[in-house]
Amino acid sequence: MIIKKADFIKSVSSAAGLPDDGKPEFAFIGRSNVGKSSLMNMLLGRKNLVKTSKKPGKTVLLNYFDVNGSFYFVDLPGYGFASRSKSEQDLWRVLIEKYLKTRKSLADIFLLIDSRHGFLPNDEQMIEFLDHFQIAYTPVFTKTDKLTKTELSAAKQKHPDSFFVSAMTGAGKEQLLDYVEKILDKEVKE
Repeated sequence: MIIKKADFIKSVSSAAGLPDDGKPEFAFIGRSNVGKSSLMNMLLGRKNLVKTSKKPGKTVLLNYFDVNGSFYFVDLPGYGFASRSKSEQDLWRVLIEKYLKTRKSLADIFLLIDSRHGFLPNDEQMIEFLDHFQIAYTPVFTKTDKLTKTELSAAKQKHPDSFFVSAMTGAGKEQLLDYVEKILDKEVKE
């Protein structure tokens, strides 16, 4: 898949603000500081379209990006951010849960995992939530440039149905975009 055009559309703080055009949506979720924004920028071929920050927990809304005029990438708030108040975290959790459980146009959820750390307790909680509500997701291991070849090979053997990407080097970009294209093609046929 070639991304020809990508634009920020809007930030959403409640279900009432979600787009109602029925375009397929690919949600990106993961712990704070997992590299969500950097990965999305790499996939979209734009350096600063999705805002990045050295400080975890900056994404606080659902951010919509129109891709090629035919589908959305949705940047969800990171989980596990300690620098925010409990009440803020609870609001985001409710919004994210409602979005994940009820969004009909959700084509896939990319669950981002930092390849250096593997599945941490917060990741396990998210997986339990998704499994409990029978919500399909695709694991994507980020920051693979930080691993040795041996570590990366071991991780790939341990998680053969996952994607392994690096926003720094662009590794895994084509495979992940081909996967997005395959899902879109499948939806068109149904």
